[in-house]
Amino acid sequence: MEHSNSIEKIGTGLVCSLETFKGAKIELVKRLSGFNGLSVYKDGKVRKIEIKTMQNSDKWIAINGVRAIDKLFFERDYWMYFVLFPENVVIITKALAFIQTQLEISNTKEELIELKQWINLSKKLTKHKKFKFTPKINVTFPIPLRKIYKEFENYKDKYANAVIEIWQNSDNWKLIYKSEKYDEF
Repeated sequence: MEHSNSIEKIGTGLVCSLETFKGAKIELVKRLSGFNGLSVYKDGKVRKIEIKTMQNSDKWIAINGVRAIDKLFFERDYWMYFVLFPENVVIITKALAFIQTQLEISNTKEELIELKQWINLSKKLTKHKKFKFTPKINVTFPIPLRKIYKEFENYKDKYANAVIEIWQNSDNWKLIYKSEKYDEF
């Protein structure tokens, strides 16, 4: 098993390769941005991409920091790219829709207002203080990502608005699945 930093670099490399293959220009951003990179397509569409690389455990993720949590819940162009390694599979998801589908939750307007208030208070508390407040959300998936990938026909309807594409790279990129319900471009 490789060190987690090496695995993250492999995942980032695969996502950069895929986005370039799809005709986008990808730019990696600073760690404090709340996501890993910006993918800009020729028609001007932009994706804020969070990359989650999974070598062994594909049953949970962590979202660290106020900015990342804020982007997950409140930015419509926030995407999660799950890289399954060593399979070289990239599962492209609309981040919030995927989390909501996995956990079978729907955010009510009241819950979103409360979450936004909490995020704003967290930002305010740490802005001019000498301590750093770093919240973290751990999300445990009832359906592991490899199972979704291997048995996608069984989950296609459930995830139609959450899993947008699935790609695999053996020698070249091959599109395994593309949502017919979701139309971004």
